Formats: sequence, structure tokens, C-alpha cells
Amino acid sequence: MALTGCYAFMKHIVTLLNILYFSCGLLLIVLAVWMWIDPTFSISMAQDEASYYTGIYLILFVGALLLIVGFLGCAAAISESQCSLILYFCLLLTVLVAQISAAVWMYANMYKLEELARYTVKTTIQSEYGKIPVRTETFDAIQIGFECCGGLGPSDWAGSIYNNPQTESLGLAITSSEQSYKIPASCCKVDPESKQCLGAQTAVATGQISDLIYSEGCTEKLLNSLRKFTIIFLVVLVAIGSVEFFGLVLALILCCAIRAVNTYKN
Repeated sequence: MALTGCYAFMKHIVTLLNILYFSCGLLLIVLAVWMWIDPTFSISMAQDEASYYTGIYLILFVGALLLIVGFLGCAAAISESQCSLILYFCLLLTVLVAQISAAVWMYANMYKLEELARYTVKTTIQSEYGKIPVRTETFDAIQIGFECCGGLGPSDWAGSIYNNPQTESLGLAITSSEQSYKIPASCCKVDPESKQCLGAQTAVATGQISDLIYSEGCTEKLLNSLRKFTIIFLVVLVAIGSVEFFGLVLALILCCAIRAVNTYKN
């Protein structure tokens, strides 16, 4: 005997919800791929590459789990299988608990994440830019994308190992107030390969920096972008969690209804 009346309507709602879960799973997988290839996010791997990729794998895992949950939920609702609904309920509850834990952890550690980002930008500029190719490409992309230069400003490059590759000690590249230093081409407002940019790249420690060079630092711009991303991510988690909780309630009601129907048949 198939479900009728309100229970049949609930079955269709559960099916629609699981289509939504399936779509969310796809979006999470796309997000993980985006974080993998987008240099704005990969700046965090400068000091903690293992944790960065662990986060990506976690998002991929949750996305894949949502795909499975969505498919299983649709199949369970359409077939009206009590066992499938129980399995679906357990998996969805696991996903919900994991999402709540991730949201709480992210909110509680937001300050630490910002401090890590500040430290990472500073370290990249002082001791890794021009020395480690992947860090150099990443920070160039950030400077071009955010239209910024250095951590706090262009003068940060004066103490960078980028200006003195032979010196491993930080902050020893400039020893005189009249000594010049070079600013990366990615800081230019004009074409980095143009003659105008080439001329603007050279600055004096106490002199005025060319107007063709971005004057704002990258640290705060990067942090603002990460804050927006974090807020959006938390809002999405809360929204998805609310829908998942609603799905748990409906699945439990359907499971009880199917059991009652099967008992009546017998």
C-alpha cells in the first residue's frame, strides 16, 4: 500500500529536499576545486600546506557524502523503503553534526585564522617571494587581483630577500637610506611588461614611490576577502543545516508512517 494524503505530500517534499542536497554536494565539490586552483585561497598553504589540503579534502568528502545522501534519500522516498530511510536518516544526521562542528570551529578560530594569514603574508614577502616559484606566482596573482602591493604597502619590499637573494637574514636587504630597492612588476597599475612599469619598479628607501605602483597593502584586502568568504560559508552552512534538520524530521515521520502501513497490511 502506497502512502496517501499528507504522507504522500511529505514523500514528494523529501524527494525535492534530497535533490537540493545532491545539488549542494556538487557545489561543495566545485568549491573545493576552486580552492585548489585559486591563488587567493592557496596563499594559506605557504606555511601550512598540509592543513590547507586537509581542508580541501574535507570539503570534497562532505560534498561526496551529500551526493550519496541525496541519491539515497530520493531512492528511499520513492521506493518507500523503511530500511533505506533509516540508513538515510543516519547518514544525514552524520553530515549535520559534521557541519555544525565545522561552523563552530571556524567561528571560534576566526581570529587565529586571521593571525595565521597575516603571518603567512609577512613571511612570504620577507623570505619566500622570488625564492620559491609557487609562492611567487601565488603572491603575484594576489597583488594583481586585489590591486595591492606588499603586506602593509610597497615599502615592505625594501626588507625582502627578493632584493638580496644572497642574504638569508630577514630585513638586511637595505642598509642605507639612499639605497634603492626593486618592487615586483605585479604591483604596477599598468601592464607589468611595459617600460612604464619597469621604470616605476625601482624605489629609494626614503624616496617617494611612483604613482604607477599600488599604494595599499595586501594583508587587509586579503583578510577582508577571507572574512566575507567565511561569513558566506557560515551562512550557507546554517541554511543547509536548517534544511537538513527539516529533512530529518520528515524522514522520521515517513519512516513511522511506512511502518504503520506495513503493520496494517500484515
